[in-house]
Amino acid sequence: MRLKSSLHQFKSVKSMSSESQHYGEVQGILFKDAEATAIDFKQNVVDWIIRCRAEGGGIPTFRTGFAQKPFKSGDTLFVMGVCWMGSDIVQSQWFTNVPKEDHQHMHENHDDYTYILRKYGGKNVLARAIQAPVVV
Repeated sequence: MRLKSSLHQFKSVKSMSSESQHYGEVQGILFKDAEATAIDFKQNVVDWIIRCRAEGGGIPTFRTGFAQKPFKSGDTLFVMGVCWMGSDIVQSQWFTNVPKEDHQHMHENHDDYTYILRKYGGKNVLARAIQAPVVV
């Protein structure tokens, strides 16, 4: 009997007002799954950093998650590359297949682009990125 009563109360509250119905519709609009295209991390991240840093005059940073949860789907880790400041010619970019050790390093440290360029780009690429002016 108690279960039936609870269900009846739930139905009453659910159909209670147009305000509740409106809130449900708004919530459905606001909380849809996002669609974005991600490109392979190892194959593309160095070029993206150089475009941001040397060509766009920006500062490349990487977001590893949101609300203390990593960006991931199953076992696949993602990061969002954000080109701060600069001339706005380089858009933010999602990267997929991020190696776990790189994702962890970017989460725990603040040397994102220099760490990546040291690991994947080589000395000349790193020097070019460090020497480039920042456009404000």
